[in-house]
Order: sequence, then structure tokens, then C-alpha cells
Amino acid sequence: MIKVIASDMDGTLLNSDIEIAQENVEAIEKARAKGIHFVLCTGRMYDDAMGLINKANLYAPAICMNGAEIRDEHGKIILQHPIDRNLARNTYNTLTELGMYTEFFTDMGPITTDKARGKEFMIEMHKRIHPDVPAETIMDKVEERFESKDVHEIPDVERILGNKDLTILKFISFSSDKDILAKAKQKLEKDSELSVTSSFSDNIEITHREAQKGISLQYYVEKLGVTLDETFAIGDNMNDISMLKMAGYSVAMGNGEEEVKDIAEHVTLSNDEHGVAAAIYKMLETND
Repeated sequence: MIKVIASDMDGTLLNSDIEIAQENVEAIEKARAKGIHFVLCTGRMYDDAMGLINKANLYAPAICMNGAEIRDEHGKIILQHPIDRNLARNTYNTLTELGMYTEFFTDMGPITTDKARGKEFMIEMHKRIHPDVPAETIMDKVEERFESKDVHEIPDVERILGNKDLTILKFISFSSDKDILAKAKQKLEKDSELSVTSSFSDNIEITHREAQKGISLQYYVEKLGVTLDETFAIGDNMNDISMLKMAGYSVAMGNGEEEVKDIAEHVTLSNDEHGVAAAIYKMLETND
């Protein structure tokens, strides 16, 4: 019997407009009414994730930054997996040498050394993915992304890496060149202390090796007295694979990566077709 639902956000719970459809909220609440616990499992930072779900009148505990941080339903930190200072320096240097645009996810929020470059990259990326969308609309969305996430700009990287009071939990780094992304992943994976994954075709995400969705989900559900066999997990991208492999009931989104679909036990509708709701209702039919 399923006792916990763990859902990814981007490409899963969120539609293409970065919103949570009412259909998904209603399905989650129906599951909760049957005593099933719901937890977010996202690459996003806590405040960013909460801002999006609260708009839909949805409230939940969260496994954030691919498992680097776990927070309860009140926002209290349960667990963190920070990246060692020297390892963070080496990671940043590797990404910089490859010419990638990188953001630090820290306990004071996301930080960039060059906000203008980040906006330029995001605009070009959106133009490639959505060629029919007006340029002005894309620019507005990119500006909103940096404002809503409250991305801090600190041009001197030593003020970030040398700040012992700052906890670095994750890097997210971007490139439109698939060869550069592959080279970065190959170089960083040589360090056994790192976990390297991706949430989109143009990025890689780097965390401590223990900061994986599957590992953190196991820690979370066991604290509830629940096993992974009693856990439903749903996602769409490469950073969801660890939890989909470990969950007793795994679902890939219809818009998900093929590798994700191959691993999951079930495939649901896309994120623009309320795939989360469809998957929950299907599970509830046999959850006795």
C-alpha cells in the first residue's frame, strides 16, 4: 500500500507556464484525505519551491536541491548535505575553465558572479526552445526568473568561496554545447564526493554525493516509519532517476526523457495534461 507520494516539480507538477494546475492540487488533496503523505522532491531551493506551490494553495514538506536539503512542512531544516569548501572551489574552477555559466545555491540563496551573462544565456536558450514566442515575452520571463529567485550578484568569486559562514549546497551550470556539458560531467564525476545530474538539456547540477533525490527520499520516508516500497515517486528528468529506481511505485511523465520512461514502472500524461493527477488517481484505484 502506498503511504507517501513524492513529486518532482519542473516538468512534472508544474506545467509549461510554471504553474500547478488545480487538477493536480485536487488529486493530491484526495490522496491526503486517504491518509497518504505528500512531499516535494525538487532541484529548486526551498523558498523558490514554496513560492510556486503556495500560489496554488498547496503546502508541503520538501526535499530540495536534488536532496541537498530536507525541510518539514513548517520550513524547519531536517537535514543538509553541503559541499566541502575545497571541493566547491575545484568544481567552480572546472566549470569556469569550460566557459559555462554557473550559479551557487547556498543557505543565503542563489548567487552568481555575472547576472548579465546569466540573463543573456537564458534568453538565448528560451529563443531556441520556443522560437515562436515573442522576444519581449522571453525577456520578461528571464527577468522574472532572476527576480523571483532573488539571485544575488557577487562579482568577486573569492567572496563566495572564501566565506566560511556561507554553506554551498549545489551548483547549477549551463551550456548550449552538448560536448561541453558531457566533458564537465565526465571531469566532475571523477570525484567520488560529488553527484552530477541534470534537470534540463542545457544544464548540469552538482551536489554532495549523498545529496540525491533517492537517498534523501529514503531518509525522509524512514523517519515517517514508511518504507520505499510504500512510496510513490513521479518525475521527468535525469535528476529524478535515483528516486524512481528506489521507489516501490515509479511514474515517468509523458513529456519525460526516454531514459526516465525506461526506468519507471508506469508512464502518465504530460505535465500540460495534468499527468500527476492522472497518475495519482490510477494508483488510488488499487491502493487497498
